[in-house]
Amino acid sequence: YMGAVMELCLERRGVNSRFNYPTPGRIEIQFDMPLAEVVYDFYDRLKTITKGYGSFDYELLDYRPGDLVKIDILLNGEKVDALAQIVHKDGARARALNTCNRLKEEIPRHMFKIAIQGAIGGTIIARSTIAPFRKDVTAKCYGGDISRKRKLLEKQKKGKKRMKMVGSVSIPQSAFIAVLKSDNE
Repeated sequence: YMGAVMELCLERRGVNSRFNYPTPGRIEIQFDMPLAEVVYDFYDRLKTITKGYGSFDYELLDYRPGDLVKIDILLNGEKVDALAQIVHKDGARARALNTCNRLKEEIPRHMFKIAIQGAIGGTIIARSTIAPFRKDVTAKCYGGDISRKRKLLEKQKKGKKRMKMVGSVSIPQSAFIAVLKSDNE
């Protein structure tokens, strides 16, 4: 299991590995790792990789500067402060994309298109779109009157645009929980 554990620790920005063999058949690996990486599902992943045999202990060393960014989540262009996250710059795009996709699965469809965006500062780094419900307004038009069909589709388009201006998106509680879940669930 040693290779898989080392890979997990390096993936979580671990440095300065030291090895100790307390008894034959047991190994102690020491890494310096950011607390944010340990808090976010490290223990679950360690237990999964070692099939339940691995364990870990930690102690706080000191504070060190890190290259962190704040990811803001926008729903139809409006910031949702409750979904903002502070992450390391290297994993920011992947985390934003993961968050947008999870929200897409959890937020119910509306009559208008919903844009879910992950942004750092003013730069959009991830996007996911929830498609609107669509009514077939041309179903009652028989024959070849194309101008009538076009008129109905334009009318529907204007209505959707108006709905998007006044409509607000409600975020269910399950969406907040889904965002907090780990990446491998």
